[in-house]
Formats: sequence, structure tokens, C-alpha cells
Amino acid sequence: MAAGTIAQTQTEDSGSMLGVWLLSVGLLIFTFQDVIVRELSSGHPVHELIFLRGTLAIWLMGFYVYWRYGFDGFRIYLPWLVVLRGMIGVTCFTFYYLALAKLTLADTVTITFASPIVIAVLSVLILKEPVGWRRWCAILFGFLGVIVVVGPAGQFDDPAVLFAIGGTVTYAIQNITTRFLRNGMTGPGIAFYQMALFVTFSGIAGLILGHGAFFDDGQHASIQFFLRPWQIPEWTDYGFIAITSVIAAVGFILLTNAYAVSSPALVAPFEYTGVLWGVMAGWVFLNEVPGLWTVAGALMIVGSGLYILYRESRHGSPARSPHNPASAMPDPPDVDVRNPPEAERLLEILSPATPPAADPPAPPADNRSPA
Repeated sequence: MAAGTIAQTQTEDSGSMLGVWLLSVGLLIFTFQDVIVRELSSGHPVHELIFLRGTLAIWLMGFYVYWRYGFDGFRIYLPWLVVLRGMIGVTCFTFYYLALAKLTLADTVTITFASPIVIAVLSVLILKEPVGWRRWCAILFGFLGVIVVVGPAGQFDDPAVLFAIGGTVTYAIQNITTRFLRNGMTGPGIAFYQMALFVTFSGIAGLILGHGAFFDDGQHASIQFFLRPWQIPEWTDYGFIAITSVIAAVGFILLTNAYAVSSPALVAPFEYTGVLWGVMAGWVFLNEVPGLWTVAGALMIVGSGLYILYRESRHGSPARSPHNPASAMPDPPDVDVRNPPEAERLLEILSPATPPAADPPAPPADNRSPA
């Protein structure tokens, strides 16, 4: 094998490993955000936390978009669709944390990671994408996994379970809408406007519900989290909210760069480490020991999602992020990246150029006369 080919292979392997590490760390810190929101849910409504988190995160994300693309990164393609996607995203995020106020972190995260299964179904119904019988079997198997997580007795009458499923479905719809924006906007730009709409819609919800007139101590925990009146946070709460803001911005940057330095087809399956982080965080920080049904259902959902990703890659479909659909988006061809992503600089540090190997010595000449 030529020296140049060896060096290129080593660089690609290093980039792949770096992408996996960036992705895993990004999902890990998102799990810490879940733990913080769960702890704050007993004192503040969900729309207040979304509003305060977004007011800081939007500045961090805006600086990143400008640093990487300049003002071109903020351009808008199909404004009405951007707003619609923002409304769906706010609904998805709200549903997820309303479920988390009652369910365990492991159950909530596991049900949410069934979104690729829902995306596959919506791709058939909305985008008319062909799906073979193998993927249909995987889809059915994944839905059975959701039922297993809920429990064999069934808890679908619990509002928290319905919120978790609603969050999964709305996330899948958000993913579908992202596909219509991928040719005109950058992934970080979409995330920036998503955060801006988070602030806008949560602020409107605060004006309507923030007075707490509809709140009742006897309500379901998820409903309380939605109707609780706005409170001026304590200084410690401000600190935790600031941490969630940093997590929201840094986590997305890590996920984006993970797809930038490595093949999306390789990175996407590792997003299911988020299920592992959710189970471990609930166990360590919230004293929530995962039950047998949760573990069994999680294995079914993850296995189904991984098989769907595998079959899609076999059919040439672009790999997409199960956790954030804008992370795996390629940059539009007419947008110049002003600076190399920080992850690529890190890759250069971790993987210095391999000096070309010396050519192997030539075999000694045979000067013997033929017999």
C-alpha cells in the first residue's frame, strides 16, 4: 500500500473516532440538561425555563453561526416553513419535558429515541419514499418496544406517556420539515432560528399562562409543570438555567462538528448512546433504577433504529441525525465557510501528518547466467 494511502486512511480513521467522541460528549451534556430541568420542574413552569434558557443560548449560537459563515449563515429560506418548524420544535421540546416531570429519565429518553421509527413511517406517507418489507418489520418491532417500555399492563391513559409519545411524533415531523430547508440554509442557521422561535413562543405562553390562574396543586405533575406560575428564580436556579443555555449551544456545536469531521453514516448510529446516558443519569442523579421492561424495550427500540439506518444506507439515503435533524445537513454549495470548524483543527492536532514512508529497498539483482 502506498504511503499516501496509508496516511489518508489513518487520517480518516482518526476523524471517524473524533466524530464519535464529539457526538458522545454532546449527547452526554444534553443528558445533564435533562437532569437540571427535571430538578427545576417543581418550582418553575416549562415555558419559563425554555424562555430563560433560550435568551442566553441564542447569543452563543449566533456568535457561532457568524464565526463560521458570516452573515450568509443567517439567511432564511422559505420563512413560513422556518416558523412552522419552530412551532413544531417548541411543541416537541415542551412535550418532552412535560413527560419528564412524571416519568423516569430512562423511560422518557427511550420513548423519544423511537423517533427514527416514526420518521420512516412519515417518509412513506409524506415524502413517498419506498420502504421494503424488512424496514416495515423493523418499524413494527420498534413500536412494540415502545409498548414494552410503557409496561405490559399499559399506561397510555397517563398524560405523561401521551406527552412522551407526542414529543416523539412532533420531533419526527420537525425532521421531515428540515429536509425541505437543507438546500437553502445551514444547519447552525436553522438551529439559531429554532432557538429564536423558542424564545418567542415560550414568551407568548408565559403571557397567557404565567399568571398561574389555571394552576392547581392537585393536578397531574406534567400539567402542573405546564400551568405553574412564573417565579423569579433564586440565584442558584439562575446558575442552573445558565448551564442549560450553555449546554444547548455547545451541545449542538459538538453534534454539528461530529458530522463535519466524520461520515454521517458512521456517526449516526452512535447517537443511540443517548439512551445509555439517560439511563445512567437517571440512576446516578435521580435515584431511578431502570426496570426490566425499560431495558428490554430500549434494546428493541435501539435495535430497530439501527437496522433502519442500516437499510437506508444500503438504499443510498443520506444518513440523518436521530437526535437533531440539522446536525447532519451539508452546507449549501453557495455558502462559504469562513473558518475551518474547531473540530477539524482539533483533528489536525490529534492526527499530525504522517511522514511519507521510505520506498522499500529493491531486491538484489540476479547476475547469474541462465542455466
